[in-house]
Amino acid sequence: MKINYEIELITPALTASLGIIGKDIDIVVKVDKDGKPFFNGKHIKGILKERITQFKLGLGEDSKKIEEFIEKYFGKEGNYIKDNAFDKLRFSNLVLVDKDNYSIDDRYGIRINRKTRTTEHNSLFRYEYITAGTQFKGEIEFSDNIAKEDLKFILACLYHLDTIGGFKSRGIGKVEVTVEGRELKEEKTLDEIVKNLTVNTRVKAVKNIGEKLQKYKYELKLQEPFILTKKEVGNYVEVRDSIQGSTIRGAMIEYFSKKGLSLEPLLKIEASEATHGLIPLASVFITKYNIGKDKVRVDKIIDNRIEIEDPVSKKNVKLERAGTDLLKARGNEISIAINSKTKSVEDGMLFNSEYLETDDVLIGDILLPEGLIEKGKEYSIYLGKMKSKGFGKATIKFVDFENKNSNLKERIKRLQNQTKEDILTFDLQSDLVLPFNDIYNVGEQFKALVGVEGIDFEKNKSYIITGKLGGYNIINNIRKIDELVITRGSVLTYRVSDVDKVLPRLEEIERVGLGLRRTEGFGRVKISSERGEK
Repeated sequence: MKINYEIELITPALTASLGIIGKDIDIVVKVDKDGKPFFNGKHIKGILKERITQFKLGLGEDSKKIEEFIEKYFGKEGNYIKDNAFDKLRFSNLVLVDKDNYSIDDRYGIRINRKTRTTEHNSLFRYEYITAGTQFKGEIEFSDNIAKEDLKFILACLYHLDTIGGFKSRGIGKVEVTVEGRELKEEKTLDEIVKNLTVNTRVKAVKNIGEKLQKYKYELKLQEPFILTKKEVGNYVEVRDSIQGSTIRGAMIEYFSKKGLSLEPLLKIEASEATHGLIPLASVFITKYNIGKDKVRVDKIIDNRIEIEDPVSKKNVKLERAGTDLLKARGNEISIAINSKTKSVEDGMLFNSEYLETDDVLIGDILLPEGLIEKGKEYSIYLGKMKSKGFGKATIKFVDFENKNSNLKERIKRLQNQTKEDILTFDLQSDLVLPFNDIYNVGEQFKALVGVEGIDFEKNKSYIITGKLGGYNIINNIRKIDELVITRGSVLTYRVSDVDKVLPRLEEIERVGLGLRRTEGFGRVKISSERGEK
């Protein structure tokens, strides 16, 4: 279930962000990709958690019980807790009620030395703020199983939030809160809102689920920025460049688990990576500079040139790898950990996470138990890290799957005609998880996975990227062991003496994939992809 609430600024407020280099404003209002001001969901989560703690302490509740309450509904250090993995509250960002009705202004401030009570030297600064009267809206999602009294207490604390944003000690950031469009002036009003939430918005679990699996095409739209961790270096989080099938699968399992379904039928779900429809291959290179109006793209499997002549300047332009990224980082999100006792930043607890953002509709395919979903309906799911703090919301819609793969034998023959060589390529459409402890001869190791004779690795026509795959299992509350992978977009080329002899196995590989964790979307392979398209 979810509740909607609004916040109106009684005084100006600041959504603090770093200043702009080369400009005379030291602190600017944080804005989204459309330039509109907003408050992070993680900020609302933090101040509500603090208010709940204050109220419970004021009521004389034991500190251990308060800690258990906070851990149950807000989590501990950002992780899920075993046995109530899906009970956490989820906070959206606070966005403008009227996207055209707001104003940002600026003013000067000065820093005061707290010991001497005098102005600090050279401490004049300038900051932006959102003007009073601006209204923001957001939502908080609760588990359907939340205790009624806990829900009432959390909503009462939400209503009693009185300040938001930065520079509160300077008298800015005072707000008024309405929940579901109403002020909680009396206990009766709160009871009515809770009753409405628990009775009318509860979604019944799906019951008529078949044993068979049905394949659908899915369409994914990202509603918020999202963080998909690739690796963590100290306090810096680097994001992945794609939404893996395991991420989509995990989000669907989480969605239906929250609705009361058992895990047994949900664990059968299989999903592919979310893409723009065409996987960028590592064998594709582009010219370093434009030739004419655009850069020239070349697939090295069928064109092995290292330079291309510019017909105008008569100079050769070098080729460089085009890259296999599907998504690119759009910005960085700074997070800090505050010591609840000292109200100051904890030492070494400043985190910097890249985040991704796209307006594109991403597509893929998914296997779901019959009767689980309704075709054409949009479902809200959450992806990646910091899902409870205003990151990762997306909608997913399912439509009929159409298999548009061309005839495999014809594809191999076409590639051989283009290259004038008896070769075929294994073009990875997703990361392939290897069942090995080490990569010592990737061509022979991959051949062992393919499991056929009569093909020989062509090193000079292969473009391979290897790496490690980590992850976190939210169901079992454990971090996954890093596994060796050949990454999506890699191209492994083999010479083949008799295509007809190996064709049945190749068709099976395209159908079921290779390597480990295939139910999570890994190990998808297309053989001798169509080439030459931009």
